[in-house]
Amino acid sequence: MQVDSFSKMIFVHIPRTGGSWFGYSWRSHKEDSELQFVANDFLLNRKNGKQIQCGQHGRLTGLLKKFKEIDADISDYKIITLVREPVDRIISSWKWFSLVKDTAKNHGWKTIDNMLDEYESGNIRSNYMPQTFWLCDNGAKFDRIFKFENLLRGFDEIQAHFPDWKPRGRLRRTSTKVKPPITEKQIKRIKLLYKDDINFLSKYYPQLKY
Repeated sequence: MQVDSFSKMIFVHIPRTGGSWFGYSWRSHKEDSELQFVANDFLLNRKNGKQIQCGQHGRLTGLLKKFKEIDADISDYKIITLVREPVDRIISSWKWFSLVKDTAKNHGWKTIDNMLDEYESGNIRSNYMPQTFWLCDNGAKFDRIFKFENLLRGFDEIQAHFPDWKPRGRLRRTSTKVKPPITEKQIKRIKLLYKDDINFLSKYYPQLKY
């Protein structure tokens, strides 16, 4: 997540949507801000010195409770998030676990099916949890939902709403070289497992079908 007191913004970070790059582009990382999310670890209210532990991928209702506990007035803040085409996001999670991190190696995962098996078994890893885990959190309401794909093309949409936001370089994808390759059968499995994401996000991605 990220909070920026200059732009009056609270960002809910859904993993594998470009959120780390997006979150670190706000002014709160460069100047003293009344409210600040420090080192992906705690929320700080500089106005009264109160702070509280806070995770990087918290859901909105939990985050709002934490702001309340440090007596932070966020009544005029906009709540925003980023979303990503569901199948592409889950493939990106597999790339992250198998090409960037040693998660796949450490758990003996050979294909994306092994990661999906773990998800089906009920384990919780933020990188493969459905986006509805955040988007539908107790009726959570967002003032603005931006698309990962739009950020790949440029930043006009975001700067139209937050003129002070100045990104540090362009958003980049994880390497597209996946070993072993993703098959059509695996893509069908992803679509079935993440049908709630597909249904919820169909208004942002009209071409989605499962």
